[in-house]
Amino acid sequence: MKRHWSVAVVYEDSLARECAVKFCDLLVQRFWSESEFSMDWWGFSELENESSNREAEAKCAEADLVIFATRPEADLPDSVHQWMENWVARRGEREGALIGLNDPSAAAMNAGPGKFCYLRSVAHRAGMDYLTNMPEILRAPPESTESCCERARQVTHVLDEILHRPATPRGFAT
Repeated sequence: MKRHWSVAVVYEDSLARECAVKFCDLLVQRFWSESEFSMDWWGFSELENESSNREAEAKCAEADLVIFATRPEADLPDSVHQWMENWVARRGEREGALIGLNDPSAAAMNAGPGKFCYLRSVAHRAGMDYLTNMPEILRAPPESTESCCERARQVTHVLDEILHRPATPRGFAT
C-alpha cells in the first residue's frame, strides 16, 4: 500500500510557481512507486484573501511537506510572516519537512538572505526538517519504539557529512 503525503505549496509569483511545479514533478517521479501525493497551491496574493488564508493555514498545519518557493532577493511581505506564524502555532507536534526552494545558502554554505533564515526558524519551531532540495527518502513518522530505534541507528547522507566534516579551529579566549 502506498503512503499518502499531503503537500502544501506556497509561492511568491509566477516564476517561483514554475520552479515549484518542476520540483513537484520531480518529487512525484522519484517517489511514485511507493507514495501518492495530494497537493494544494497558494500564491502570496491569495494569502491576502481571508478565506484562502484560513484554508492555506489549516492545510499547512496538517501537511507532511510544505514547499516554499520564493525569489532569493525579495523580502517576505508582513502578511506572509503573519500567516506563517499562525499555521506554525496550529501545527503542534506533527513531524514533516519545510522545503525552501531557491535558498542560496544551500550552495554557498552561509546563512543566506534573512527570509531563508526565517524559513529555517519556522521549520525549527514547527518541529519540521528544513530542506533546500529533493529529499533522498520519504519516510513516515515512526509508529513504534522499534521503528524509532531503527531510524536512529541509520546514518543518512546528511549525518555522514556532519560526522566527516573537518573541525573548524576556534580561537582561544583570553
